[in-house]
Order: sequence, then structure tokens, then C-alpha cells
Amino acid sequence: MENVISVIIPVYNVQTYLPECLDSLIAQDYQDLEIILIDDGSKDDSGKICDEYAAKDSRIKVIHQPNGGAGAAKNAGLKAATGEYLAFLDSDDFLEPGAYSHMMAILKEQDADIVQCAFQRLFRDGAKPERMANLTAENTEACMARVPWDWTLALLWNKLYRRSIFDGIFFEVGNIIDDEYFTYQGIMNAKKIVYDDRVVHNYRQRRSSVMNSPQSRVRILKNWMEFQNIRRKKVSARFPQLRRLYYTAYIDYLIQLTKNPWHTEETMKILKQAIADYLRE
Repeated sequence: MENVISVIIPVYNVQTYLPECLDSLIAQDYQDLEIILIDDGSKDDSGKICDEYAAKDSRIKVIHQPNGGAGAAKNAGLKAATGEYLAFLDSDDFLEPGAYSHMMAILKEQDADIVQCAFQRLFRDGAKPERMANLTAENTEACMARVPWDWTLALLWNKLYRRSIFDGIFFEVGNIIDDEYFTYQGIMNAKKIVYDDRVVHNYRQRRSSVMNSPQSRVRILKNWMEFQNIRRKKVSARFPQLRRLYYTAYIDYLIQLTKNPWHTEETMKILKQAIADYLRE
């Protein structure tokens, strides 16, 4: 649908935060929204809240599915999306007023495929902004050359995208991290990326988040090693001129992992094997 932003929101056990997230979205002055909520087998009242909001706003579609993880939930949203543009929002975060109208205006004025804006981390004792360079633009190769060093480029939710750059691209399922496997693939298809310094997104920092549990940390390290390896190969095949940069970044990353306090005997074994495989290439 022309000019419509499909906003994909995976939902799992966030009844405390979900209303603030949805209220911030419904209140956006950019009204051409398709809001897709994927209830990923929530065990609390999150699914009920989704249905209640859908009953009040016809722009909201709710998909209820068995728990399959964030990747599977976002894939369901991608398959259901019909908008010309695409955005993602975590269900425990919320938007600043005017976020999408601001991003859409930049996207159209700059004839860009992606606009990335600033965001702020929300802690119990206050907020910490993460700023961008103001109204700067890059082509695909220049942006891809920064991807290994700029962690904000992997973030999914501080951006507005032309839907077409993700045609045929879906999330890897079964990982504890998802965005890192996905976002850069859209960047590779974008002809122009624009950065803007306005804060549009509030990123809530929760100690209870699955990403912060001790059990998750080993899985995160494994996923990081895997996606770094997959990414360097895909980018090198698409942009041979960036091959050395990505291979250097990969080996530097593996070396840095040896200093990570989350390491276990298992992850160290995987790390040593990854470095050995790299050196044989």
C-alpha cells in the first residue's frame, strides 16, 4: 500500500510495558500505519491487550502463534506486511511524538532507502541519548564499510525502510539475537542511507530481559561468532572490495572474544575452532 508504514511488533510477556508502546504508536501524527502485533505465545495478558487495542483501532492486526522466538515472530510480521515502508518496534519500547512523520519526510526529501535516527536508552535513574551525525548521507559501499565498527547500524528499530530492500529476506530463526543477521542484508540493497540526530525511539533497559540472563550470554556469544562469519562471507561475495576489511574485522572480533568474561570452556572451544578455520582460508 502506497505511503503506508507497516510496523512490526513481536510481543512476548510484556503486559507491563505494552500499553505505553502501543499508545505511543497510535498517537503518531503520521496516520498511514499498518500495525502488526505478533503474540508469540505469551503466558501473561499480552495477547489479550493486543486484541483489546485491535478492537479500538482498525489499523492494528493481531497474529497469535505458538512461541517460536523473536525471529519467527518478525517473519510472520514480514509475511503479513503490505505497506510500501517498513518499521520495527520492540514491545517494551516506545516512540517519541512525531517520530514517523519526521523519518518519512527525510526519506522522501533525500530519496533514500533507509533513514536512521537517534535514540535514547531508558534506565531507572534517567535517559542516555545515543546520537547520530545530523543529516548526513552515504551510499551502499560507504555504509557497508562502517558496519563492522558502528554497532548502531545493526539495530533494527531506530530506522525507517523502503520495504522493497528486504524482498525475499527473512530473519534467521532460533537465535537469541536476530537483528544482526538481518539488518545488514537490507543495507546491502539500499542505494542511499541517511542519518539524523533527532531522538525518535526510547530503548528500555531491563535487568529481567532475556538478553541479560546468565543462561543467555553463552548463546549470545555463539550467535555473534556465527553471524560474524556468515556476514563476512555474504558481504565479501557482494562487495569484493570490502573483503579484506570484513575478514580483518572478523579475526579482530574473535581475538577480542577471548577477553570476554562470559566465556565458558564450550565457547572457548568453538572460538579456537573458528580461528583455525579462518586461518586455513
